Parts: sequence; structure tokens; C-alpha cells
Amino acid sequence: NLFTFKCDLLCLFPAPCFYSHILLETIEHSDLSTALAQIRDVVAAVDLTVNKYEKFQELQEVLARLENKSFAKLKNGKVFRKQDLHSKHRDLQHKGLVYWKTATGRLKDTLALLLTDILVFLQEKDQRFIFAAVDQKPPVIPLQKLIVREVANEERGMFLISASSAGPEMYEVHTTSREERNAWMRHIRQTEGGSEECREGEGEDRSATETAPELET
Repeated sequence: NLFTFKCDLLCLFPAPCFYSHILLETIEHSDLSTALAQIRDVVAAVDLTVNKYEKFQELQEVLARLENKSFAKLKNGKVFRKQDLHSKHRDLQHKGLVYWKTATGRLKDTLALLLTDILVFLQEKDQRFIFAAVDQKPPVIPLQKLIVREVANEERGMFLISASSAGPEMYEVHTTSREERNAWMRHIRQTEGGSEECREGEGEDRSATETAPELET
């Protein structure tokens, strides 16, 4: 209704009351729905732009602390370096502290970065970051051919199963709560670079002979 629309406008655009009310009184009742929808679209676009900028800043702060000489060896034998994270095609989608479970059952503190097409694990060393080194597994995982599964009887754990032409690899990652685990699974599945298996979290595991796309180096 008109009252609700006026309240929305005044909240979205806190201009001086005198000018705000003049603007509101000039709007015809028949145009209220259209005008409000357009304003909400503008606000949504602004929020999206601000969020993208904030994510960019977060990534830059991490990269500023990442050792220049640190690198990761991928499953296909290629080397992934710090500069590969600077790709203009890779935007930060989500990040946070997670715990990578080792073969001996220990949980290693790692910083996980979910980018447009990859998931990266970093470790802190002397107040700097390096690519994580756990059980000689690649700390850079392409989202293509990635399957995400809950760990049975462990509400804070998830399996990341990556299939590539070089051979499959499985990671067990834990979070501090079930809600955080679910949030990570949702972000991974919704990320644009993720495969259908990754997004749905369902279906049969694919053969290791399938070809996974190579990461940019």
C-alpha cells in the first residue's frame, strides 16, 4: 500500500524530509508497484556490487600475506603459484577456517578459499600463509568433477571427492558446527565453476578416467 511504499522509500533514501515527502506525493498510486520494484532492483544491484568489492578486498588481504615462493604441486604434475590466484577470472566466493583431517586422524587448521573454479587450502606459518601440505595431497582442487558428501555420523564433517585424469583424490574436512559445514557445502555447490555432481551432491561417482579441465598456470 501507499503507506508501506513511502516507508520503504524513506528508509532506502534518507533524504531531508521536506524533499522526500515532495517526491512521494508526486508519485501516482498506479505507479507504486513499478517504482518500488525498480528501487528494490537498484538496491539489490548496489548490494551485489558492494559484496563483490568486499570479497575482492578480502582476497587481496590474504594474497598480501601469502609467501611469494610458496607453491602447490597439482595432481597432473603442474605447479600452482601465488600469481595464479590473481587471475581476473577468479573471484572469491567464500572463505573461512576449516580443519583438514590427516591420514593419522589429526585435524590441521587451514584457511579455505572458494574461488570461481577452484578450492584452495592455505596454512599459516610465522604470520604468513603458504599452500597447505597435508598427506602430499594437492591443496588446490578444481570444482569440476568435484563431489561433496556429508561424513556419516559426523555432523561437522564433509568429504570432497575430486576425480581427474591423473586419478581421484578424497579430502575430509571439518568445521566448527553443523551449520557452518552446511554453509560450505551450499557455497561449493552453488559456485558457478562447480560441476553438476558438485552442485547436486547426488549421483554416482564418476570414473577416474574422465578428463578434468586443467587449471590455469
